[in-house]
Amino acid sequence: MLEELSLHILDIGMNSIAAGAKTLRIYVIENILRDWLIIRVRDDGRGMDEKTLQEVLNQNGTSKKGRKKPIGLGLAFLRQTSEMCGGTFHVHSAPGSGTSVTASMRFSHIDRPPLGNLNATILTLCANPDVEVHLYYRANEQTFHFCSQEGKHHESGRTQKIERQGPATSRAA
Repeated sequence: MLEELSLHILDIGMNSIAAGAKTLRIYVIENILRDWLIIRVRDDGRGMDEKTLQEVLNQNGTSKKGRKKPIGLGLAFLRQTSEMCGGTFHVHSAPGSGTSVTASMRFSHIDRPPLGNLNATILTLCANPDVEVHLYYRANEQTFHFCSQEGKHHESGRTQKIERQGPATSRAA
């Protein structure tokens, strides 16, 4: 199990890129007043059929072949974390139409892992120049949008140019 939620996002994002995604949209919504944390990752990659999706969600299965130890359990672990923290977990995928993963959990739950270094996660995903990465981050009434291809961030209805140093200079986390 991963110790930070940003590492789950990184795992899903890397799998999306491996599945041929050209656009990756990451949504992180923190609503302390309603006691919810929601993470959604959407891609336009190859997608999965129902059988493959069930194998990926099975904690005893893996989609990574040819290894001594099974890996590829990221979605199963994120589902376990979501449910353990009083939330829900959904994956929607179809061949040729990409995948959407949504995990929610109680913000105040004692077992909820910290969000972690979201800036480093986004910077890592932006290392591939062929993939357009969007981060949509909302904490109560504050919103933030970053797009790797535009080099802009959008905050509370404004758009500002930022240095092309990636999201590490942003206020996303």
